[in-house]
Amino acid sequence: MTYPVQLLTTAADCDATLAAMQSELRDLQVRESVLDLRDDKTSETATNNAAELLSLQTTIDSLTPLIPTLPEGSKIRRTNETALRQATRRYEDLTSAAPTRGPVAALLQALDLRQVQVQVAEIKQAQAEVTARRAAL
Repeated sequence: MTYPVQLLTTAADCDATLAAMQSELRDLQVRESVLDLRDDKTSETATNNAAELLSLQTTIDSLTPLIPTLPEGSKIRRTNETALRQATRRYEDLTSAAPTRGPVAALLQALDLRQVQVQVAEIKQAQAEVTARRAAL
């Protein structure tokens, strides 16, 4: 679909339009760079968190039935109780952070990035059409 460049009747109209588009394009390109970096970091964090959650769950699952079998008040029992508390706390921390650092956040970051990339492509297309219109005037 082409843009209604026929509405631009002077070179000045074209120049003003191109200047406005260039300004918007610069802003979007900065946003694209920032989102690209965030996308990489969010995806990496989500992957790392998923692996850590799995490891913590395995630790919790193995320590939970073990602790009651250990002698009350023994050093080994206290050590394992501490390890279980730490694993449980870390698991809860990662789970509560999932909305901002998990797979949903990673997907939404990727969506934001793609939306900006589409906008950049559209502005470039519009610039090409306005430039062609200016040359035809």
